[in-house]
Amino acid sequence: MNNKKLLYTLLLGATLTSCAEVEICERDHPHQGDVNFTYTWNKPEDKPNRMGVLCYRVVGQWKQVAEVNTDDLTLRLIGETTITPENRPNENPDEGDNTGGDNTGGGDNTGVAEPSEPNEPTEPTEPTEPTEPTEPTEPTEPTEPTEPTEPGTGTTPPPFTPTVKIPRGYYKFATFPLDNPSIDYSELEQFMKNDAKDYPLQNVGLSYKVYDIKDPKLNKPLAWQDFNPYAKYIQPDVEPLYYDSTTVQRVRADRQTTFEFKPKILSQNIDINFNIVKNTDEVEFKVTEVWAEISGVPTYIKMNTGYLDITKTSKMLFKTDIKPSNPDDNGNDTNENKRIACHGNINVTGVVNVQRAYGETLEDVRKKIYGPGIMQVVIYTEVYNPKTGQTFPQKWQGIINLYNTLNKAKLMTTTSDNKYVYRNGEHGTINISAEILLDGKTVGNIDKGGDALDRWIQTDSDINIDI
Repeated sequence: MNNKKLLYTLLLGATLTSCAEVEICERDHPHQGDVNFTYTWNKPEDKPNRMGVLCYRVVGQWKQVAEVNTDDLTLRLIGETTITPENRPNENPDEGDNTGGDNTGGGDNTGVAEPSEPNEPTEPTEPTEPTEPTEPTEPTEPTEPTEPTEPGTGTTPPPFTPTVKIPRGYYKFATFPLDNPSIDYSELEQFMKNDAKDYPLQNVGLSYKVYDIKDPKLNKPLAWQDFNPYAKYIQPDVEPLYYDSTTVQRVRADRQTTFEFKPKILSQNIDINFNIVKNTDEVEFKVTEVWAEISGVPTYIKMNTGYLDITKTSKMLFKTDIKPSNPDDNGNDTNENKRIACHGNINVTGVVNVQRAYGETLEDVRKKIYGPGIMQVVIYTEVYNPKTGQTFPQKWQGIINLYNTLNKAKLMTTTSDNKYVYRNGEHGTINISAEILLDGKTVGNIDKGGDALDRWIQTDSDINIDI
């Protein structure tokens, strides 16, 4: 008998312990605390309209994503299927306050007064026919997904409130842009759906969406031939990617806790400068457009650290501004002009160099024209034909390995394990010392001497193309 009492006591104690520590309790249990988040922006004018916050309890696993309105810092919990912008239900600000019928936020009080209007019409007495009331009993099930504590499972998102309730415990919080159309949130969604031991936070990241060169959604130049097809493309001028995370923080029950974020831009604004020198002794021509492609743009951001994965890189196409040294009245190039300065500006996570494989010499690395750290240009020209007195279009394409140039630029810092990088500042500059020598027949270099100079190589030229 004493053994039975002892067993009962042990079971009861285990049950109470599991509720207090692992906290497998009902959502209305007092083991919840109110939380909210504040933001300090380096450039408030650039802040996104919405930020997401990953709330991950490290002991007694619990995880959820909060959506924060950066204007008034109100927030709400959203489901894993609504992290991606296109999956999130449409929201009507005029009707959102009526969601669930039990809202307590300040904005909800204005919406509660409206139900008095439906009391005036006597038409609802018609639907009280005996056959109809039996059917509405079935829709009582959808009331569960419309509860604000079960976000993302209904057709209407819960309202924004000053705070949200989450189970008490020790949390890792990370914030990121929630409505960035260039970001793929699929790994974060998988993390929300799966158990942490099967899908740990260390394996979760955000990725930039990539596109094939023929994808109509990609903003690209005409008549482009890719001579560095190791990866796909990201959109030019992607939105800045903000990120910040906290150390493990404690959420206490029955009290409000505020956590502060100071988001930093993971992406870099990079200026790219290079020159074209024209030799018109034999052929007269003028440059009309210059497009470029740069490779080695990291596309994968680790969620728990904010580091960039250098093993997952992509490419970006961009148009340059051209400034002839002797332009016409409209600022355009002329046949007589001898020099053109080209400038491009891109917003990317950064640019990493071509990697040195095992057994390769430095000379081998400098000769590569495939992989990260490679830049291609397409120069559109109008060539003058002295026999006919007319001009015809011609395209010139060149490629360069920026190994030495990127080393000098010092855009990124590599982690000790050589797997990840993080940017050195919000702005960087890539100044390409090697000048393109264009004589209307070939793309070449002006040799300034020394092995440290990256060199341009002609890859293609087309005559009479349609530009």
